[in-house]
Amino acid sequence: MSVVNISMGQLVTSIAGRDETQVYLVVGIKNNKVLLLANGRERKMANPKGKNIRHVNVLKSIAKGVAAKLQSGMKITDEEIRQAIQDLYKPENL
Repeated sequence: MSVVNISMGQLVTSIAGRDETQVYLVVGIKNNKVLLLANGRERKMANPKGKNIRHVNVLKSIAKGVAAKLQSGMKITDEEIRQAIQDLYKPENL
């Protein structure tokens, strides 16, 4: 998968590693192969997790409010990330 198909604020799930099945939001992209991920709990905006693009399952949902703030350079709170994941992630709809 190419990083071109992934946008800021997009919902992903981990498919490899100790955090397998964990849900994150993409808060940054590094070196076109590593995604910076946050969930607002274990991984906060101050210390996002770097994860290889091959080790995540990219979902179609995008948190538009979070994405707009990230694009404009505004600060995102961990509460906003938690709320966006709660609103968007519905396992029964996948």
